[in-house]
This record gives sequence, C-alpha cells and structure tokens, in this order.
Amino acid sequence: MIRTAPMKTPPSRVFENTFILVLVLVFSAFALRRATPSLIPRTPPGLTRIQGTASYYAYSDGNATLREGLPVILCIGHSFEGPDVLARWVGQFDEPVLLIWSDLLSDLSGDTRVDDWAVWEKKRQEFATRFARYQAIFRFNGNRVYLTGFSFAGAYAWMLAYDRPELYAGVVAMSAVSHPRQIQQRLKNGVSVVTVVVRGEEDRMFPERLADERRTGQTIESHNPHSSFIIKQGESHSGVAKYWVENLKYVLQFRKESNR
Repeated sequence: MIRTAPMKTPPSRVFENTFILVLVLVFSAFALRRATPSLIPRTPPGLTRIQGTASYYAYSDGNATLREGLPVILCIGHSFEGPDVLARWVGQFDEPVLLIWSDLLSDLSGDTRVDDWAVWEKKRQEFATRFARYQAIFRFNGNRVYLTGFSFAGAYAWMLAYDRPELYAGVVAMSAVSHPRQIQQRLKNGVSVVTVVVRGEEDRMFPERLADERRTGQTIESHNPHSSFIIKQGESHSGVAKYWVENLKYVLQFRKESNR
C-alpha cells in the first residue's frame, strides 16, 4: 500500500493567505458599517452630570476632543427631541461647533403650563447653575452662545434668552408659542439677541394663537433687523423640524458684540 504524504504549504504562502484574509475581513467590516448605518451608535460622545441630571455634548465635526473657544449651541432638552438630535447635527455645520443638550425639562409633567411662573423661577435658576458649569468645563466662546429648543422647550429657550440677553447672541425657537409673559414682558431684550421663530401654518397645537404669534413676530423683527418670524406653509407642528439646522446656521453668523 502506497501512502502519499500531504503537501506542506510554504511559510511565505501561509503569510500571504493570512494577510489576504485579514484584508477581506477589514474590508467586509467597513462595508457592513457603511451599508448598515443603524448599527453605528448615535449616542453623542460625551456626557456630564450637573446637579444629578444629564447633559450630553458633541462636536459638529465629529471630533470628540475637548476644545476651547468654539461657538456653542445649547439645546434645551424636551421629550420630543432627546439627546440623539445632537448626533443628527454632526456634519451639518460649516465650522466646528460645540453642541450641548441640556436635560432641563424632563422632570415636568405633561400638563405643566409653559408660562407657569413658579416652575419658570425654578428652571431659570437651575439653568443659571448649568450655564456656569458649562462655561467652566468647555470654555466656549462667550460671544457666540446660542439657545434653541422645540415646542415647549423652544418657548423655554426663548424665555431664557430674553431673561439674560447679555449672555446670548441668538435663539432659534422651533414651533414655540410667544404668549408667555416671560417673553411678552421682555420683548425689548430682543434688540440684542437675534431671534428666529419658526412655526408651521398647519400647526394644530396652538391654532388659536397664530394671529398673536404674527404680531409678536412683527415686534421682534422691528426690534432687531436680523430677527425673523417664519411661517412655513403647509407644515405641521412637528414638520418644521426639518428647517432646524438651516436656521441654526443662520444665527451662527452673529456675535454678541455685534448685536449690542
């Protein structure tokens, strides 16, 4: 009986095959990552806690390295838009921007009125503490600080901006009402804060107030030539969210010293 000895693969060929296998695996992993974006974590890269509550941060260019002197967009947190909104804003701006999502309103019940004065007094003090902490941690550009929010949180962003107008260069209030006296009693503070309010023509949540909103819009535009009240034709309360980034990019061109 004749036995044939198995052929041995030369060491050079083993190395070559292993190298090719590694390349195939790396390429496959890269292709899978590109083809299935849902597998890519969308959680913002940073988390800090102030007074026991979460604040998430990200950089618009996707670089997670802590950097000083950048403009900052402070997004007031709301159940409608969680911190994942920051991940959707990455790559959307023409310059590096620090993005912070502040979980300011998550403890409020669904029936809380946006103009509840007791709640407002508590929240404005909480945010003052948070703002000071953000400054200490991130050392952002104090002349380029912008507030924003959606719906209830949009009204709060507007209220906070007019409460401390010396701190903010601009505010973008999406689907926000203007009737709270925290806004109406401080409309003149819009002289130094570029204010952009975006409402949907088909917004069914506050249809009875739209005429009042238009009058307030005329007032803020008269106080500051860069401010604008925008009614998006055919858009619902939530539908105007698609215009969020373009209006943030608009206010980013204004600095605090140029608005005084």
